[in-house]
Amino acid sequence: MVVTVAAVLWAGPSAATAASGLHGTFKVHFPKGHPASNAPCPEDVFCGVGRLQGYGRSTIAIIDETFTEIPGSPCLSVEWAWAIDPLSGIGELVLDETGIFCPPGHSGDSHAGQNSYGHPGIARLSHTVNGGASSGAFAGATGTGRSRFKSAGGIGVWTVRGDLVLAG
Repeated sequence: MVVTVAAVLWAGPSAATAASGLHGTFKVHFPKGHPASNAPCPEDVFCGVGRLQGYGRSTIAIIDETFTEIPGSPCLSVEWAWAIDPLSGIGELVLDETGIFCPPGHSGDSHAGQNSYGHPGIARLSHTVNGGASSGAFAGATGTGRSRFKSAGGIGVWTVRGDLVLAG
């Protein structure tokens, strides 16, 4: 009986869940005068292409966003929902994010317009996996982590790190 209990404890999480790390890096190219997109992303979506560890080539896109000015600061408080879609078609992973988006140094104080080409920015965010909004292999998933988005010139780079627990 002691051996059976030890074997059950050693088995770890139930077969109904699978835990893994969430690690991904994605790039979006938005050259001056062109839409913020790159294949295989839709032309009208702010979307990047990269790799999600364990799932291969994937896209990431902002599906909802809210920016709020922080009084006395060049930074913005942000709330984003991001969708990560592996190109294999196994489903969509949705991350709900909160954090701060800031221009580095004093670049936000430049005389260039807010929509000028190359306006740099860095977002540091915390995310929660939204299993209810996720689909396919990611439906019902849970997890938390940190994300970063950095843009300058015609390139933006997302990095996503954290935990991912798949349901069923």
